[in-house]
Amino acid sequence: MAVGVTAQRGVNENAYLTLAEYKNAPTSIDTNNLVVGGNQEAQDAELSRVILRATSYLNEYLNQDLTADQYTETQRVRIGSNGYVALHPFQSPVISLSSFYYGSAPNGLIAIPDPSQCWFENQEIIIPLANMATSWSGQGPLAFGPNMGPNVTMFAKYTYVAGFVNTLCTGTAAASTVVVTNASGILPGESYRIFDGSKTETVIVSSSYTYGDLTVTLATPLVYSHAAVCFSGMPNAIKQATILTTTAFLKTRGDSSMTMNLTTQPTANIGNSQRYSGEIALALDMVSKYRRVR
Repeated sequence: MAVGVTAQRGVNENAYLTLAEYKNAPTSIDTNNLVVGGNQEAQDAELSRVILRATSYLNEYLNQDLTADQYTETQRVRIGSNGYVALHPFQSPVISLSSFYYGSAPNGLIAIPDPSQCWFENQEIIIPLANMATSWSGQGPLAFGPNMGPNVTMFAKYTYVAGFVNTLCTGTAAASTVVVTNASGILPGESYRIFDGSKTETVIVSSSYTYGDLTVTLATPLVYSHAAVCFSGMPNAIKQATILTTTAFLKTRGDSSMTMNLTTQPTANIGNSQRYSGEIALALDMVSKYRRVR
């Protein structure tokens, strides 16, 4: 029996916040009674699950996961009449292209030798036809090499990195390097933030940093020493939206209660999901510019 396996994978949801980031936020709420009778470990474990659910909720709205990671996609593409292939990856923002395979048949794909020669533009990956082997030869009924040219459809498989850097760095003394758990998307010369409460600081990656290395060299030494904390280039709007959504999820219960407006008569049966929808509405408004339209 033949089995077809897609190269695409499901969304790998990564929490947009650490426990410390939520607890240090001024718009957070008390989290010491999430599990009745539970110790601090149990409270933190439940808070982690709520943060992940809040992240998942935002991902459903955004139609993508905004944490930088590596993705592989397969699709059929057409060579444009202007001499290039334009890829439209599912994830954004696109940071790098690791590999690109193409061909007239799914089982005979050819790799371009140097993905760095591609062009990134408006969330498109542009691959010039000059980077691809399009020549072919024939002998009788046999043909060798891909038969490709303008307006020809072909099969493609490519691996790329997209999203905003949002990972953990291990504990470190004040130094010029940090070690991260996921180096996807970290670029030389770019600035990132280490979220550590009152010791939060902005760092710039050294121009000598090797892309993909878990040990990140910095242009200048750290101001503070840090325990295991978040190393991130994620926009503050996404962080704040996750905080608001997490707070709304923590407040929402399955019951309804009698409520009284301050200046009018009492009203009844206003569910908590309705009462706290303002926080979620604000959160969705904050991240709307990052939403991927299918």
